[in-house]
Amino acid sequence: MNPNRERRLKLSRALEEAIGKAGYDCLDVTLTHEGGRSILRVVIDSLGGIGVEDCEKVSRILNGMQDEIEPFFRSRYYLEVSSPGLERPLKRIEEYRRFQGKMARVQLRESLNGQKNFKGRIQSVEGNSISLLTHEGQTIVFPFEAVRKANLVYEDNA
Repeated sequence: MNPNRERRLKLSRALEEAIGKAGYDCLDVTLTHEGGRSILRVVIDSLGGIGVEDCEKVSRILNGMQDEIEPFFRSRYYLEVSSPGLERPLKRIEEYRRFQGKMARVQLRESLNGQKNFKGRIQSVEGNSISLLTHEGQTIVFPFEAVRKANLVYEDNA
């Protein structure tokens, strides 16, 4: 394995562990550079949702982990802790189970019935298979591994 990738994986695991001990799920850790700034982005979640106070709490926890984080950056870096948002990405099969009944947009790696992009309601998850009911009333079933990317679709129920 690439030494840099191995170091990043080690950092991600350390951050996930610290965030998990605080009672949150760590959905994503990204080390990036934008506009001449180094940024560590962390996306957190919990069953009850995420508020500003939760982001502040996790930010304080991660600020206490400077020894693990600083070696990844040449100089000062910015820490961003956020929720996944209303149109959150779906990266783990557990998330499809959790959001059964919700609208989702799914892009598959390969075509299914001549199509790669689908939008519909998550109907069920059985084993590793996900069932999506499209607006046209068509049920699409695909394995989790076939998903390139997916996210929830915001529904205004007002």
